[in-house]
Order: sequence, then C-alpha cells, then structure tokens
Amino acid sequence: MRVLDVVETCMVWLPTLRYLHQFQSILTRSPYSITNAALPCYHSPQAPAQIARIQFSKMSPPGGKDLTFKIFGLDDMGGEVPVEVFAKKISEISKTLKKVDKVKNGGKCFEYVVAGLKYGSARIDFREKTMTDKTIRTSPVRKFMSIGTAVASGRLIKPEDQADEIIIDLYDSLSKDASKGFSYATLRSPHDELVRVDEYLNSQVARVLAAAEQAAQDAPPKFYVGDAIGSFTGVIQAVDLKGDAPEVRLVLSAGGKSINCVLFGMDLDEVRAALGNKVSVTGRAIYEGRTGLPSRIEIRRIQRFSKNSILGLSGSIKPFQVRDWDGLT
Repeated sequence: MRVLDVVETCMVWLPTLRYLHQFQSILTRSPYSITNAALPCYHSPQAPAQIARIQFSKMSPPGGKDLTFKIFGLDDMGGEVPVEVFAKKISEISKTLKKVDKVKNGGKCFEYVVAGLKYGSARIDFREKTMTDKTIRTSPVRKFMSIGTAVASGRLIKPEDQADEIIIDLYDSLSKDASKGFSYATLRSPHDELVRVDEYLNSQVARVLAAAEQAAQDAPPKFYVGDAIGSFTGVIQAVDLKGDAPEVRLVLSAGGKSINCVLFGMDLDEVRAALGNKVSVTGRAIYEGRTGLPSRIEIRRIQRFSKNSILGLSGSIKPFQVRDWDGLT
C-alpha cells in the first residue's frame, strides 16, 4: 500500500470515526483492524463492516524499512495523537521525498510504500521501492536524513540545490507545531542517527533559513540593476487610466510575461485606441536584478502596428506553392 493511500483513507473516515465510541476493543479483535496504527479509535455495531471496506489489514512487508517516523502525543491528550496530525505529517514526508526524487534523479525512480504500521504508537515505516531500471543517483531518504542529522547537530548547513531547500522546508513544517499539536516525533533510518523533531530542531531550521536568506541578500544580483531606454513589443492592457500617470500592463510578445507600465505625457485617447492591440512601446525601463526583464517601464511613446505588419504575425505564414527547382542555379 502506498503511503498516500493511508493518508487519504484516514482523512476520508475521520468524520465518521469522530462519532463512534469505544472503537478500541473492535480494533484489537477484527481481522480487518488497523492492527499496526496508533490512530484514535472508537466503537460502533457497524464498525467491522466499515473497517473491512477501509482494508487496513495487516500484511507482511515485501522488504525492509528505509525510514521510520514516530510521533508522540501531548500529556493532556493522554499521549494519544490526533488523526489529522499523524496523517498530515506522513503526507508531507511522502510528497517531499517524491519531489526530491524528481529533482535529484530526473524523474520518478521510487515509490514510497507502507512497510509497517505499529499499534500503540503513531508510527509508520516507509520502504523506498525502486520503480526504474535506470541508474539512480540519489536516495531521497538518505538525503533527507543526512540533512536532518546535520541540522539537528547544530551545523549551519548551506542548501546546495532545490532538493536541499525542499527538505529543509519539510523539517520546518514537521517541527513548527511541536509541543502544541504533539509532544515530539522521531525519524530513524538504518544508515543515519535518529533525528528528534521538536522545538529545538525548529529553532535550528530557523537558523539555517535565516542564514540562507541573508546570503541571498548579500549575493550580487545575477541580472542588471538600473535603468535604460528601450523598446518592447507586446499587447497593452488597461489597469488604471485615471490621473496624470495612468497605469497599464504590457504582455510581451516573447514569452507572454507581463510588465507593469506607467504613462507620462501620453494622449489618453491614443492609449485607449492601443488597448488590446500589438504595439511597440518606448521608454525608461527599470531593472531590479531579480530577472532579466524590467520591473517597470515608464512609457513615453506607443506605436501601433497595422494588421498587415510583419510584427502582427502570430507565428504562421500564408501557404504557398513551391516551384520546380529544375534549372535553378
């Protein structure tokens, strides 16, 4: 069974389970019980049939476990963990591992299946099931745990790529409600030290995120910063034509990106006539260095193109007959 199947089933049945009572005794006896999951449970005469449709039957795992996530409830909840909290956390882990797989391996190389669910504690074992014959560069679980152990040890790591950023964001999400929605959690794999997910880990993640943000601010911009006179081609759309400095939006012909524009000294009748048409605008372009495009254009001139203009073509040419090539030199 895939990890997300467990999450979806838990969330579908949660409203019904809220209104059932003493479900615990049914779980421990039914052949279709959640014999391996620590979920809040209640009793109902219809419970056996309902559980049978859920199909959380105990099965022998086809392989070993690569990652174990265990969460501990708050004392005022009697140590029990709400279904929403458990389901949300394992869903976040599964989705993040899949994103890391795509980034590091260029596609889907693994599926994350349930290798075990333990009754009596909110614990799930993940197995990283290989889904491809091609060479795999990285195990998302190993990457996930290596970053976790580094952050938990107080090391101020620097994210090297998008996968690292995704994993750090996951640790932030997993730990931010520690001591509020749950007491703490643990992550364990056969190859790495145990990671305790708690308020301390959240504070360490905050340090890493703050350092990364500061480094991004200190880094020189990748693109030009300043202003320049230039011309741009696109379609003009109205935003706010009131006052002495009306605002319009230019949707570029190349790429379809939108640029905020203001008009100075322009005839509004001329501007209205240009709305929705392909034009060339000239003015002062202001660049902030975040992208190669200007963040704003102060338009001084608008030139409309006629329908017969070559710039009005939309990537197509009128069909024509190819003449006989014989005799051509």
